[in-house]
Amino acid sequence: FFYWLTISNFLYIIVLLILAGVSIAMLTGQNGILTQAQKAGEQTDIGKEKEDIALAYNGAKAENNGGDVDADDLNRNFGYSNTEAEAEGSNPITVTFKESGRQYTIDENGVISGPTEANIIASIRIEGEKVTTPPMPSSDFSYVTGSVDDGYVIQDGEENQYVWIPVDKNQKIKVNVTSKEEITSITLTDPYGDTILTESNKGTSYTNDNIPPTINGPYILKVKTANEEKTTMLGVHSLYAQDTFMDWMVNEEYAEIKGTTLENLLGGSTAEEIYKQQGQSFRSEYSETEHYDNSVNENGGFYIGRYEASENNSIIEVKADKQPRNNISQTDALQKAKDMYTSEEFTSSLLTGAAWDRTLGWLEETGAVRSIEIVGDSKTWGNYSDDEFSTKSLINTGSKRETQKNHIFDLAGNVREWTTEAASSAYGVFRGGGYNGAGSDDPCSLRSNDSPDLTLSDIGFRLALYL
Repeated sequence: FFYWLTISNFLYIIVLLILAGVSIAMLTGQNGILTQAQKAGEQTDIGKEKEDIALAYNGAKAENNGGDVDADDLNRNFGYSNTEAEAEGSNPITVTFKESGRQYTIDENGVISGPTEANIIASIRIEGEKVTTPPMPSSDFSYVTGSVDDGYVIQDGEENQYVWIPVDKNQKIKVNVTSKEEITSITLTDPYGDTILTESNKGTSYTNDNIPPTINGPYILKVKTANEEKTTMLGVHSLYAQDTFMDWMVNEEYAEIKGTTLENLLGGSTAEEIYKQQGQSFRSEYSETEHYDNSVNENGGFYIGRYEASENNSIIEVKADKQPRNNISQTDALQKAKDMYTSEEFTSSLLTGAAWDRTLGWLEETGAVRSIEIVGDSKTWGNYSDDEFSTKSLINTGSKRETQKNHIFDLAGNVREWTTEAASSAYGVFRGGGYNGAGSDDPCSLRSNDSPDLTLSDIGFRLALYL
């Protein structure tokens, strides 16, 4: 009896083990339930990533009025939806999802291929503290319309109007790298071409979230392993600092607007060499006669005139439907801007070169204007000799809705505007284009310089308020 029971129990255990093995195989084998569920989950994730790419692509396509989409367009739209992905390259564009490491390509027709698995995942971004409610210059000012995202408008007691330009406070560049292989070196160069970060032999992962940025423009991150090198670029236009704009310019669309090819535009140089040349020219050539860096960082932004400055019986105004105050020198424009207000709470002045640049960067960030419309051809949103909406002559401030972007009027075209920037000890800088020039010859980002005593019918100015 006991013998039979022992054999019976043994056989029972054997059967249970066999059944357990079959169950485990059913759960975890190649065609097991858990394996299939994992695969189904991966396919769902892949489908979601492809959907994220398609949404960003379609959004960028709509912003560009059906025109070509580049990596910057995709990255901007990823930002709108907080999608943790990075686009780079062109024809095709490569998109890398930072968490999964999966890579996709998207061609000029929007066709998405992949995924493949990235060997090196390198991300670079810039972050700071955002101000959600702009401070008022003084109790004499009141809110008019808009928001921080699309143009927060205020006015003084005389109804002169200004728009808040946000600048994140205490910005830092953040680098994150993971790799299947050992990382042999990591370098980060700023728009001057200077190396601001060097690391070596960092294993398979590296993070640094406290890198001080220097100037606006392209930052180049290079990561090397024994068998691979990956280059990632970050175009920074969010600082209160002068801007090279070169990472917006080195592309085929810009070359086409300028009547050449990208190959001729580069002239035998690489894009990185062009970036460095431009950055070095900013270090040696351009400077500000006045600085408001601390004020801007402390307050998280500044105000600029909603309209170009006009004059009524020797009183400067910032109002709609007025003739811009033109035929004015940089010296006189700066003095009139400073005399606009006498307050211990804030300062009125001209826009600095940095303020002009940050305004353009903000317009691009919010999708109000395409990057190529800033650096290539601004006729779609400025009063120029070749635009399609104006009278081809000087127009009154705010008189054409086409020139309004984020509640700011006439920033491109109409009159070129004096700033506090200097190209040398003998030359002042005015920005943008005038009514008598072409939008591709004098885009909004253009820096021109001449004697600070120069007066012309297509040169005026715009006020700025620094708190």
